[in-house]
Amino acid sequence: MHLSSLDVAVVLAYIVLIYTIAIFANRFMHRHTLSTKPDTREAMVNHYLAGKTITFGEALLSIIATEFSALAFLIIPTYVYFENLSYLRFIIGACISRALIAFFFLPYVYGKGLTIFEVLARGIHGYKVLKKEGEDGKKTFAFFYILTKLIGVSVKLLGGAMLIAEFFHVSIFIAIVSISTLTYFYILVGGLKAVVRTDMLQATIFIVGGIAAHHVLGQMSSYSWGELVQFGYGAGKFNLWEGGFGFLHFVYGIFAGIAYDAATHGVDQDLTQKLFGAKDKKTAQKALAWSAVGSLIVNCIFLSLGVVLWAYYTKHGYKLPAADKMLSSLIEHNFPTGLKGLMVASILAACMSSLDSSINAMSSVLWNDLLNVKQSKMIRVYINLDNFIIVLGIVMMSHLFSLVPHALKLGMQFAYLATAPMLAFFIVRMLLSKYIRINFSSSLIMLSFGFTLLGMGLNHFRFGFDPQLTILWGIVTTIFFMWVYSKITDYINKSET
Repeated sequence: MHLSSLDVAVVLAYIVLIYTIAIFANRFMHRHTLSTKPDTREAMVNHYLAGKTITFGEALLSIIATEFSALAFLIIPTYVYFENLSYLRFIIGACISRALIAFFFLPYVYGKGLTIFEVLARGIHGYKVLKKEGEDGKKTFAFFYILTKLIGVSVKLLGGAMLIAEFFHVSIFIAIVSISTLTYFYILVGGLKAVVRTDMLQATIFIVGGIAAHHVLGQMSSYSWGELVQFGYGAGKFNLWEGGFGFLHFVYGIFAGIAYDAATHGVDQDLTQKLFGAKDKKTAQKALAWSAVGSLIVNCIFLSLGVVLWAYYTKHGYKLPAADKMLSSLIEHNFPTGLKGLMVASILAACMSSLDSSINAMSSVLWNDLLNVKQSKMIRVYINLDNFIIVLGIVMMSHLFSLVPHALKLGMQFAYLATAPMLAFFIVRMLLSKYIRINFSSSLIMLSFGFTLLGMGLNHFRFGFDPQLTILWGIVTTIFFMWVYSKITDYINKSET
């Protein structure tokens, strides 16, 4: 792709603005933490939870920015191009899930730990001093989280790097390193406060980019934007399901959306970290609940873009490029100078907004849960070092994925399936503790992961239920296993007494 000097200037302006925001975030946190000793737990709270100063607007836009990676530019419009608006079933489920998390999950976890895994270790009673099994269990969950998150974020980074590499005529590896380096240094400057404030800008930019794509398609077509939409409507692109079992399939999708969103927004440190950093519980609840509305709006922008893309290519008889290059090809050949730079900045923003949250979240889990270091005079040095190690790991894994065919699909499926055991354990540990009494040992956590995969495997390979329900069956199987485990344990204990 040829980028004019104006396009490059737009991208550079975005990068300069990101770092300006990070510097001001650093100054804000410096004023906020003048009385904080550098070797205390409070210093960790200030870095990883922004000193609990995150406002409603910061939390809201940061949540939206985090959940939309650069893959949104690839996957969502492409899905609608070949299918219809049935993807909305997952979004409806997600909206229901946000309400449940905000008013039923958050009261159990807010203010009870630096990470979600520390909260799980403390349990419903919020034990201040953890037993050895609690510490071991926390480390086990932390290990699995870092492993699965490393894979998931590497795949998302690769999706954005593929587009950036094409735009700037560089190798995918150079694009991966460049995006990661830019993200690493502004996290270094301002911690979580820089992450949420830059996320606000990034969310705004990629939303504007999505709207701009609609505008350009309407301008460059021989048909108006409204006519393109009408063509899509006439071809059934706005259908939410097909005939036969279509409606039931749609309902299954809603349940799948509820399950997956509860895992990603309820027990995934990426997003719970923003909620834990909110200035109070009500702010966190309000931000999460309203993020459902924001997510619905953003999804509708990119879903409808798929309809307009289909109408544009079909009505003009243009040859369809490869699915993963559909939008980038359109940007390259049809977008005017300036707007082309805005679209590149939008994709870069979507990529960085997912990456920064994952780096900060993995760093907090590594420091607080896996290494379990509470105090150190060199806390800033260690935090910066583990951020670097995490970024290096992401770069290496993302590069490895770039060498494997179909890596994007495989990596996303792995990251998707790995969220189920965490949600199942949370439900039992925090919501059903009165009925299912379990400990937090490493062995039980390992078994719960195994039974989650068993439930998913039975659904996928043996019973042949709707594949959308795979994650839900994994959760149900795990909860059932833990119920049986608790009954057996109770029976053994009674027999011994």
